[in-house]
Amino acid sequence: MINKILNKLQTTTKLKHNLFGQTEALFKQLEQICHNISKEIHEADKGETPVPVKVERINDFEFIFRIGGDVLIFILQSNIVRLPDDTYLSKSKYLKENLSLRYFGQILIYNFIADTLTYGRLDDPGYLIGRILLNKENKFFLEGDRKIVYSFPELRDNPVTEDKMRSLIEKLLESALENDLLAPAFQDIMLISYHQKLEHTSSMGNPKKIGFDLFAKPRE
Repeated sequence: MINKILNKLQTTTKLKHNLFGQTEALFKQLEQICHNISKEIHEADKGETPVPVKVERINDFEFIFRIGGDVLIFILQSNIVRLPDDTYLSKSKYLKENLSLRYFGQILIYNFIADTLTYGRLDDPGYLIGRILLNKENKFFLEGDRKIVYSFPELRDNPVTEDKMRSLIEKLLESALENDLLAPAFQDIMLISYHQKLEHTSSMGNPKKIGFDLFAKPRE
């Protein structure tokens, strides 16, 4: 029994530990790229009223990129996950040949309206427009906004590079900025309670994004 426990520690546990280190390094790389893009936007913006652009570190597992009326929230998941056997990726030849490649670190990217954070509107929705799954070979698979996903190859042929990460963030920003807000139907906001008036003045009208064309590989 001790030998089995030791073997597990030396294989799967070590794999997860190393993979988290890789994912953490990628997360820091994404943050630095966001800082670079933010700086470039500041330098290129010659308007009388500069567009608000700012990257803020929340903690070791989260940073946000504010740009105009939108915010991208990047979240590093602390746990390493394994894909279920019935997923599209798990059935691929690439993962069947080496089961250890089915373990992934995760980075989630959500899009919120900037006012949601500014005014603390706790009921406002956010949209997961990108999920990066990273394996031990430093190859990644992307799920999220369909237009962005189709810009990147399948997992087997998709190693992490500086250029790809830069392109990914630019596409995420473009997608968020292009997705406008829709006003709710008049009937939906015609009646409110006084409590709603007192507690939710800044969110009256409750605008929501048009909606992203989200894509994830189906289970077969």
